[in-house]
Amino acid sequence: MNTFSYVVGATTELQQYLILWAIKINEYLNLYYQGDIENAKGTIFFICIAKVNTLQEALNDPDNYDKFRAVKDNQGLIQAICLCEIAQLEVDYQTCRGLAIDTLTNAPWNTITYTQPETKKGAATSLIEELVCESQRLELDGILKALVIPSARDFYEDKGFVETDGSGEMILTSNAAAMFILDQEQRKLSQPFD
Repeated sequence: MNTFSYVVGATTELQQYLILWAIKINEYLNLYYQGDIENAKGTIFFICIAKVNTLQEALNDPDNYDKFRAVKDNQGLIQAICLCEIAQLEVDYQTCRGLAIDTLTNAPWNTITYTQPETKKGAATSLIEELVCESQRLELDGILKALVIPSARDFYEDKGFVETDGSGEMILTSNAAAMFILDQEQRKLSQPFD
């Protein structure tokens, strides 16, 4: 099992990695998609391209710097990034506070069909785990919300998120967050580290 460390805020390192991600996206487009983004449509890589663009745009506003979260592997490569903030949420017909996740994506090399030397599995899951832990530290009971695109629904359901109203909004409740963390701890104990 791959191990990751948590990065909070739009650090210089994170900003440099977003630039690297854009460079890698162009390399992969040229190498695997004849330099045409249209050829990547319908792939996870195509979704990654859109999310990386959104993350780069968010860097233009210093008010967003505190919203960035990421995980990096033991070689120091940032493998997944998202934006998040504390928000009012509706959970089981009650209003509460939790962390709202926006624009979560893996690094481009984790989304391309062709395995790359930088590829590391489990980065997005590790980022969700760190967000749950942060939510718990902030006394938000591990509650998370994400607006999920259809192709990512299974990923979030696997972590315990449930859809709230058919809009694509999914919530990880306090109980589901505790179960997810327990499951992650069990996986770490049962699988060897890379």
